[in-house]
Order: sequence, then structure tokens, then C-alpha cells
Amino acid sequence: MIKQLIGLCFFITCQVAHSLHPNDFTWKVKEEKNGIKIYTAQRHEQSGIIPIKARTILEHPMPKILSVLAATDRKKEWIPKLLEVYVVEKKSKYERIEYTLYDSPWPFDNRAFVISTKGRYNEDDSTIFIDIHSVDHPKVPRNKKHVRGNTYIGSIYMKGLSEKSTFFEIILLTDFKGSIPTWIINLVQGKWPYKLFTNLKTQLAKDDIKIWPEFTKYDP
Repeated sequence: MIKQLIGLCFFITCQVAHSLHPNDFTWKVKEEKNGIKIYTAQRHEQSGIIPIKARTILEHPMPKILSVLAATDRKKEWIPKLLEVYVVEKKSKYERIEYTLYDSPWPFDNRAFVISTKGRYNEDDSTIFIDIHSVDHPKVPRNKKHVRGNTYIGSIYMKGLSEKSTFFEIILLTDFKGSIPTWIINLVQGKWPYKLFTNLKTQLAKDDIKIWPEFTKYDP
């Protein structure tokens, strides 16, 4: 078995990420359309936020998916409401910290997140697990103009099914913090994964996606 760290970036912040696990929740299918299955679970006691899980089959090889996820400069093309994103620190080839800023509707302030992403690859069964959690970083002090959000758990799981097909799953428990009512957060987040997956499929279909050399061997 060969394990390697696979870094990319998504969006999110978390002070207690390692104290929670997706298996702490009982997942139920909320809806399924266009090959995208959305799950829901019971509210998180501490925040009142409803966690989300979404699954789909991407008709693209794993190296191409990883290349899209890792391309920080193109994330605004497909991640909903993303206003700004940049790499704060690249710790290694497969681990990084990124800053992201998301648009919030008036009269709420925009939401900022500082996230660390780290992945591991299992060559035996062609799977990749990416852990996402928040960090504080000296290069990104808190800005009074933006509310710092928080994600209690975040992960991406991929399994290569064939040379052109990949199972893709994301799990998130994210709190926007600030003055946004919890019911609004739950409403927005309930719709977010479908938009994200739809946009990701569109991004993957573009002709100008370049496969990163470090990801070329991640095939089933």
C-alpha cells in the first residue's frame, strides 16, 4: 500500500474538526437529480447547523479531477459565490493552506475562511481521501470587514471506477458565523452542493483543462 498526501483546496474553517466524524451523523437521502445524490442529517448540537453530504459519478479520470481541484487560480470559475482565493502557504507538494472569501447577500458581511487541506492516496483500491479543516495563520489576520466562518468537519472522497469514471463525495459541516440566522444558513447550504457538483461537471468538460504532471499516475 502506498499512501501520499494529495493537496487541493476547497473552502472552510474549523476549530474542532478533529473532534467530529461523519459517522457521528445518521445520513438520509434528501434528493437525487441529474446523477447527484444529496444527503442530510440531524442538526449539530453545538451550532444548530445541518451537515450535508453529496455524491455523484464524474465521467472523468481522477488525474483530471485532481487537477481542477488543485488549480487555485481557476476556482472562481466553478465554486459558487467565491469572490477571492489564494494560497497562503504551501507546506509540501500535497498539503497547503488557502484563504477564500465568499459573497454574502446584503445586509450580511462576506465570509472569509482559512483552510488546510491534506490528502492521502491508497493505490491498492484507487481511493483518495482529503481532510479539510480550518487553521489560524499569521499571514491572514482577522479582518473586521469580513466574518470568519467555521467548518467542523470537511472531507472529499474519490474512488477511481475506470479510466474515465470516478466516484466523488463531499461532506461538510460549515457555520457561517456572525449574524446570519441558522435557518438561513441551513437553507443556503442545502442548495449549495448541487450547484457545486453541477459547476464542477461543467468545469471538467472544458477543453483547456491541463492535467498536472504530479497527478498523472492516479488512475484505477
